[in-house]
Amino acid sequence: MATVAPMEIGLVIWAEGTAQETLKQVADYGLNAIQLGIPPAVDCTAAVAEWKTALATSSIAITSAVACYEGEDYSTLAKVHDTVGFTSPRYRAERIARTKEIATFASAFGITAVSCHIGFIPEDRSEQLYADMIAVAREICDALASAGQSFVLETGQESSEVLLQFIADVDRPNLKINFDPANLVIYGLDDPLQALSVLRQHVVSIHCKDSVPPAAPGQMGHEVRLGDGAVDFPGFLKLLKEIGYTGPLTIEREEPNKEVKIADVHTAISRLKNWKAEVSI
Repeated sequence: MATVAPMEIGLVIWAEGTAQETLKQVADYGLNAIQLGIPPAVDCTAAVAEWKTALATSSIAITSAVACYEGEDYSTLAKVHDTVGFTSPRYRAERIARTKEIATFASAFGITAVSCHIGFIPEDRSEQLYADMIAVAREICDALASAGQSFVLETGQESSEVLLQFIADVDRPNLKINFDPANLVIYGLDDPLQALSVLRQHVVSIHCKDSVPPAAPGQMGHEVRLGDGAVDFPGFLKLLKEIGYTGPLTIEREEPNKEVKIADVHTAISRLKNWKAEVSI
């Protein structure tokens, strides 16, 4: 599989069609680095042969496999807390098993990072849920470690300080962070640049995604086109450079309208190129 240059622009793309169709979408943007999202419907065992064939003649590199799970709902804060990741006991066993399946798929291509939203981590470390989430993270980390893989948590439903303490309590060297600045704005949790400073030593990948904050307490903000929201991307890129980050700059745009999404990704690519030039990346 191809290699990725430091701070190369990439894209989150979901394996919703064939491998060839998915890779063509990336090539149409002129990009070579992807985080590959694995929807619940994908049969990971059956998909290995198809993806090996497609990647054999492709210049595209997969930097991580992204897990999402059947039944997740991001429409309201209450539904996020109830359905996303491993917070609810009714989903844990099947989602742990699914994460391991995705990790096995990823290992067939030498992909060393498997990421997801772990779900709501409570601030109170004495809560049973906190202990349950530590147990989940340890089980997955230990399973992935045998293949030299990291379990990568995307920033989202907790503050940087809570996530930092959680990583320390899990106490596994292969527990890492995919830093998404927009999610911190959406949930009204942290200033993205301050949070990056706090979590810097654990960050192995990032999302270039933008958003606006909640209109009122108890609500959620929403994603917007890169550069149109509250994230200071020139400052974000400058800080990434200062902390020695060398991974890709992976664009994420979750927009249901296909034409709008394509246009927004092209805009994001153009703006990232300009911002990179401003900070000499």
